[in-house]
Amino acid sequence: MAWWTHLLFFKSNLGEKREELPKEEFTLAYLQRALKRYLYEHIIDLLYFFLSIVTYSYLALSAVTFFFEKQVPKFFPNIIEIFSEPYLGVLGIYVVVKEIERRRGKVEPRTWSELFAILWFGFFIVATVLTYYSDNFEVSEVYKTVVTNSLAAIIIRLGTILR
Repeated sequence: MAWWTHLLFFKSNLGEKREELPKEEFTLAYLQRALKRYLYEHIIDLLYFFLSIVTYSYLALSAVTFFFEKQVPKFFPNIIEIFSEPYLGVLGIYVVVKEIERRRGKVEPRTWSELFAILWFGFFIVATVLTYYSDNFEVSEVYKTVVTNSLAAIIIRLGTILR
């Protein structure tokens, strides 16, 4: 018998094949089925967690790159610019997943999920003031990306408030 045969017929022949399967193969099939069931039941929670990490990591990397543009490696501004558009897509998906979680009763209305828009807005204000009044900051590609992402985050957040 091939090692994968019992995986194909696991549900239908479980009672009959259990004694015939070597212990290692049965354990592997059981673990695979348990993992699939867990992923199926918790995919929204996992997406929410992953997208939260991506959202706040990109925001932190953007802030570090803007404030320390001359001290960070030269490729940081390029990373910020390259991932700007995919980040906006992730941000949109994050807001949809957050709304699903909220409707399922798993997320409090005023938690981390809404903090990203406040942080982006604060970052936008500080970056604009520093760019306008300070000689150390200038209108660069990083500042343009900050403005774009900040305004997009605010618009997306306003859209969720309006529902």
